Amino acid sequence: MRVLIADDHEMVREGVKAALRFEEGIEVVGEAKDGLDALRLALELKPDAMVIDNHMPGLSGIALARHIARDLPNTAIVLLTLDEQVREVALAAGVQVVVSKDAPSGELARAIRRIAERWKRRSPGRRERDRLYAESVRALSGAIEAKETGLGVAPPRLAGVARQLALRLGRDADEAERIELAMLLRDIGKVAIPDTTLTKRAPLDPSELEQVRRHVTLGTEILAAAPALRDLVPLVRHHHERYDGSGYPDGLRGDDIPLGAQIVGVLDAFNGIVSARSYKSPFPAEFALEQLLLGAGREFAAPVVEAFVEVYRSDHAPLPA
Repeated sequence: MRVLIADDHEMVREGVKAALRFEEGIEVVGEAKDGLDALRLALELKPDAMVIDNHMPGLSGIALARHIARDLPNTAIVLLTLDEQVREVALAAGVQVVVSKDAPSGELARAIRRIAERWKRRSPGRRERDRLYAESVRALSGAIEAKETGLGVAPPRLAGVARQLALRLGRDADEAERIELAMLLRDIGKVAIPDTTLTKRAPLDPSELEQVRRHVTLGTEILAAAPALRDLVPLVRHHHERYDGSGYPDGLRGDDIPLGAQIVGVLDAFNGIVSARSYKSPFPAEFALEQLLLGAGREFAAPVVEAFVEVYRSDHAPLPA
């Protein structure tokens, strides 16, 4: 497993290398003295894991983690910090493990060893397939979004926020990844909707509105035909359901709506408000948050809305202001 180390203190970098020196199958492939250099090296070397400091010049560890989670989703991240209060924010940003700098060196070695064991279970061919799969999903998501005139939040970042919310709301890493993919592919059914309907400037007539609403059932059919994507079906099908039962296509209400679909639905609504479309200009993000809070408990599950607002207001970087 190839590891990149990033810390602005040479003594810490040397300590990390010493902790990993005798770990079988682990190779330190690079070192960086600041966050920007770490990002550059990561994109160049594509390491399997990174051990990064939280406080670095140029780019903080949290900000670096967001970039890595978005651009190198198969790279695991271990964050070193003296501030235990950043743990929740770090995990939401895409960090897998937070290790205190005060902890014995064995704790870092154990964290890397656990990551290495998961990494070893995936053959080189499987890892490459996973990389191509992730890139293909992101490309497809961008193409779907481009069918409409405004792109809103960049699809990979929006999906990353879905993963953050899933983790914050108690889902494990595998479930969070499913929700992230569902966020990317939530509108896949729109490939079958005419562009003239999606980009129409005037209000949609009833038949056109029904066409657009069919994208969730069309998306269900597309995903159900692909075994690797079949478990995304309920999340995509139900992301336009509403907590009070007023949504579509099945009129589910309350916790009958899968949590993943609730998360996707909240972020999709946010994206719709802040995005430019052929029929409207974008609204400010704070206005969108206010609208979501007004709909909490009626249109959307209150815990999901509240978690999203907390994530947004604690750090604006992943989303538009």
